[in-house]
Amino acid sequence: MTPLAQPRVKIIAEIGSNHDGKLDTARDLVSVAADCGADVCKFQSFLVDDLLAHDDTRYERLKKLEMPQNWYPVLIEHCRREGVAFLSTATNHTTLDWMEKYGAWGYKVASCNLTHRPLIDRLTTLNKPLMVSTGMASLEEILALARYFDGRGFAAYSFLHCVSKYPTPPAELRLRNIVVLKEILNCPVGFSDHSSGPHLAVAAVALGATIVEKHISLTKTGLGMDHQVALLPEDFRTMCRAIRDAEAALRADFTPDWEMIKAMRRSLHFTRDMRLGETIDAADVKVVRPEDGLPPAALETVIGRRLDRDVKADAPVTAEAIAPDPTVPGRGRSEPSCE
Repeated sequence: MTPLAQPRVKIIAEIGSNHDGKLDTARDLVSVAADCGADVCKFQSFLVDDLLAHDDTRYERLKKLEMPQNWYPVLIEHCRREGVAFLSTATNHTTLDWMEKYGAWGYKVASCNLTHRPLIDRLTTLNKPLMVSTGMASLEEILALARYFDGRGFAAYSFLHCVSKYPTPPAELRLRNIVVLKEILNCPVGFSDHSSGPHLAVAAVALGATIVEKHISLTKTGLGMDHQVALLPEDFRTMCRAIRDAEAALRADFTPDWEMIKAMRRSLHFTRDMRLGETIDAADVKVVRPEDGLPPAALETVIGRRLDRDVKADAPVTAEAIAPDPTVPGRGRSEPSCE
């Protein structure tokens, strides 16, 4: 049987705004994520004036976390050198123009923008990988967007199950949504993980997620919005290793281990030295390892037969060692049946 391999899981290090408004920190996070085993580094491309009113209490903090245009060529090139892809959440046409200018690999649609059709229209024309989070979406909205993508002939999309709660308690993760989405969608399905710790991302992979997005940070404190829910580097590394172990273990393959079978299964062996012509008695045969003789199921058909040659104690009982059965006409040598 041909082994059924689990598709390689794409691990996304969600840097987001955990750079704290510092380009050097953003570069450091890319390097750390790549060293830990990430495939993709993700940022958040927002302009606060497109999101909030000036008198909003969050305005000043988010303003400090904006990524200016001159960051994009630096970070995209740094990702390339580190061997990871650059991904960012697209929230507006201005930053999207910047990312297209400098060669972003792909884009993310946050679940709060799942109904932002003008933005999504633009993204589908780019024909780049597009990942959509489902945290604020109903199942009907997810299906409608999938039909919309299909209707436009856009196939480079995937959906990431997530729960928009930071952090998400395990009992609220609803990981079996991944199974449901895989059954009803004709696209890759992943998991945007807002839980604490690295272990539940591995559970998502076991349920079929082929994309895992997880926040990463160099510290648990800072200006960025997601330090508390993020993994520190060593925990992120642990998660990456565990995901790779899980995907390797998930392969379906019923090919027997013939070496182990031969060593561990038992077969019929002689208990003593015997001479040509002797009749085999029940006491003359034992069932022991390895499997190099007739199977134990042949025991009853071996007893009472005569030997066609001399045999030694512990030698396997083989069809060639047993004389033809005279009660079976026209068959010549008859191998004992194990039916």
